[in-house]
Amino acid sequence: MWSNYSMEQIQVAATPTSPTNILLQGDARHLVPTLTYDYLFTSPPDFDEVGTRVALADYQAFLYEFFSLFQPRLGILSVAFTDRKHQSAVIPKHIALYNALTALGYTLRSHKIWMKSNKANLYRLAYGNVMTFSTGKWHAARSHNAKDFAPDIWNVGYGKYKDYTFGMPVSVPSRCILHYTSPCDIVCDPFMGSGTTAVAAIQINRRYVGTELDLESYKLAQQRILECTT
Repeated sequence: MWSNYSMEQIQVAATPTSPTNILLQGDARHLVPTLTYDYLFTSPPDFDEVGTRVALADYQAFLYEFFSLFQPRLGILSVAFTDRKHQSAVIPKHIALYNALTALGYTLRSHKIWMKSNKANLYRLAYGNVMTFSTGKWHAARSHNAKDFAPDIWNVGYGKYKDYTFGMPVSVPSRCILHYTSPCDIVCDPFMGSGTTAVAAIQINRRYVGTELDLESYKLAQQRILECTT
């Protein structure tokens, strides 16, 4: 849970030895404001990870608190996550995200659908949302017209690393990073999970910074990044 980390743990983690290509372990609320980065790509925790009941108002408050602290230099951030099925109803998490970010002064610039499967599932939705927001006046020069980014529906399937519960194909962050950043730009993921965003950045000549609260996920991401760079 987000309240379980002591300030001692946070302060130890917040002493990076390099300004880029670093992954810190601890609470993003305390660590990300110490980092400098150009663009943000992330997949926020789900209800159970956050420790809230399945209620959009609580989740929106969580998103508002965290995203108010994130300051990408380009003014652009992309968020990929999946709505929930709960008690025979769909819980539209993307609406909570939209409300939180527009309240913070962001404008929704792109909304892609990430297709995971064409098979019906009674318990989980087979698609995800990839939403990009920006602050300030929008300029066409902010995007690089990456070919794979253009379609509104991305048929890229599932993807996860080893036994990590959550995950996505590396191609999802890659498409966004290629479209919105330039070589050597710094990509931040405050909820790094198994390291998918870092791997995507490395593969396409970008730098990364990020944080991960869960210790086991942090270790898994470290292992994955090491495998990607050796």
